Amino acid sequence: MYTPFLFSTSETDLHYVLLHKKETEAFPMHWHDEIEVTLVKNGAMKIFINEEPFEIKAGEAVIINSGDCHYTVPTDAETVSLIFSPSLLSGTATSDKVIAELKERLGRNSKSTLEWKSEDRTALLSIFSELEILEKNSFSYELLVRAAVFRLCVLIGDERHNPIAETSVRNENSKTRDRIANVFRYIEEHYMNPLSLPEAAEASGYVPTYFSRVFKTCTGMTFYDYLTIYRIRKAEVQLVKTNDSISKIASASGFSSVKTFDRVFKEQVGISPLRFRKQHQCKGKKE
Repeated sequence: MYTPFLFSTSETDLHYVLLHKKETEAFPMHWHDEIEVTLVKNGAMKIFINEEPFEIKAGEAVIINSGDCHYTVPTDAETVSLIFSPSLLSGTATSDKVIAELKERLGRNSKSTLEWKSEDRTALLSIFSELEILEKNSFSYELLVRAAVFRLCVLIGDERHNPIAETSVRNENSKTRDRIANVFRYIEEHYMNPLSLPEAAEASGYVPTYFSRVFKTCTGMTFYDYLTIYRIRKAEVQLVKTNDSISKIASASGFSSVKTFDRVFKEQVGISPLRFRKQHQCKGKKE
């Protein structure tokens, strides 16, 4: 089933989701405020996190911190992703401090479980297994989800998973990611309007020429390529979830005309917007 681009866990009351998918399509560079742990169930997955490549096999996982820039490469992998908002840890007098420290630890800890001890990997698999069999309508569902997420945070935040890294280099990379994250936010808020590279550069705090190089290094694509893909993904969601006209969706997604939208959509997706809608709405009815 189609997975919306930039999936937001805020769509649920718990701000949490367990998402099963096949990595058969490239997922463009993106970021989100939620913390994500993706476990490979079958096959192998290739993912880039903050420019660093990871090849993850069955039984292994990657940990994506809030704000990490990441994208996947098409593979044969079947994965399950546990995505949750840090706000799920709120509710105590010191929760803000706990959340801040967790993010700080995830910023320096290993992004994968490749070097984890066998007992830690087993514990992670156990958490995923427990969550997969929970009954959503049961009285204990929310309590069990929160309990599992708390245990997960203890596990992924363990300082034993801290790689050797130069603090100055890590801090500089973090500053760059923060600036690029500002651009992602800017795109998210203004993608439906005409956007220029100078405007995006201003949002990042870089001059346009330097911004172009930094953005390409961080995302693997140009600013305009990323913006185009982002708009197409937003349009895909509207094509599947609404009955709005193609012209309305084209305009709402930031395209100047239906003709341009149709051409770019075909280039990116391989089929027309209308055919895409028919295919995926039919799948939804069958499911």
